[in-house]
Amino acid sequence: MLVITDLGAWDVDPLASLVEARRVKLGLTPAEDEAVVLLRELFPRARSLNTAAMAADRAPAGWLALAVAAKADASQYDALMAVARRPAALPGPIAAIALAGCNFHGNRGRPWSAPRGNLHLSCCLPVDLDLARSAAALPATAAVAVCDALAQCAPDLEPRLKWVNDVLLACAKVAGVLAAAQTRGSRVLALTFGIGVNVAVAPEVAPTVFVPRVTCLHAHAAGRQVTVGGLTLALLAALGARVVQLAREGPDPVIAAYRQSCGDIGRRVGVWAEGLPDAADLAQLPPPLATGRVLALAGDLALVVDGAPEPLRNGRLAYLD
Repeated sequence: MLVITDLGAWDVDPLASLVEARRVKLGLTPAEDEAVVLLRELFPRARSLNTAAMAADRAPAGWLALAVAAKADASQYDALMAVARRPAALPGPIAAIALAGCNFHGNRGRPWSAPRGNLHLSCCLPVDLDLARSAAALPATAAVAVCDALAQCAPDLEPRLKWVNDVLLACAKVAGVLAAAQTRGSRVLALTFGIGVNVAVAPEVAPTVFVPRVTCLHAHAAGRQVTVGGLTLALLAALGARVVQLAREGPDPVIAAYRQSCGDIGRRVGVWAEGLPDAADLAQLPPPLATGRVLALAGDLALVVDGAPEPLRNGRLAYLD
């Protein structure tokens, strides 16, 4: 894997745990050349890009290039979404991290704080998947990969997934995921993921009904040894493995892993329509689509709520207990 960065020094934490400064790669393959051109196009503010090779025994398999920006002034996820719309221009799986950034966002454009010390990862992968067969697992793939990576980096942590794609520690949000698929007819041609993990810093954000608390890995004894570099490597490996698994084995393993990590079963919840503004208390919201205890996740990961006439496939969930 190539590492392409605008940092002036390789010994800046967390890159010390991610790359070896002296392994500079002078000769690139044609695909790597294409990746460099593409990443220069995507991140034009990086005026002088340094190129290095990952240590051979540490690089996650399957990834072509990783861009590391000291600070991103706009969403790298949005930049990679633009690439996904023209899959023929994508030479292979590429990823980008920003050590810090502004104008980042979560689902439906909701602001996402990106301070230094946390992981802000965006990636785009060319695929060839059957849309009908894989659709149920696509939104869940990256969330499951986050749990896989945390299990590798901090085995004693107990992350739980909150429907649809929030990752919680002790009922506080530690990570969020964006996912999109580029399709043509019945085929999925590219997947784009945006993943934010609070590693060292719990951002100061106003509590809402849907996200009453946030946390970071270093606030938990079992997560204090996790570095951004180490988590990046683990997450790229886990994400690549889950996408390969999805192509080879279909959606069932991803769905099973999501169900195993989901913390919603048995909780009393309310589910509201997507697109509502964040609210500090329930009185500021319209009536929910459903309230009740979560009984199960259906085969397509729809939420089965006691008293709801049918499983819910879209919406925002809040815990009411």
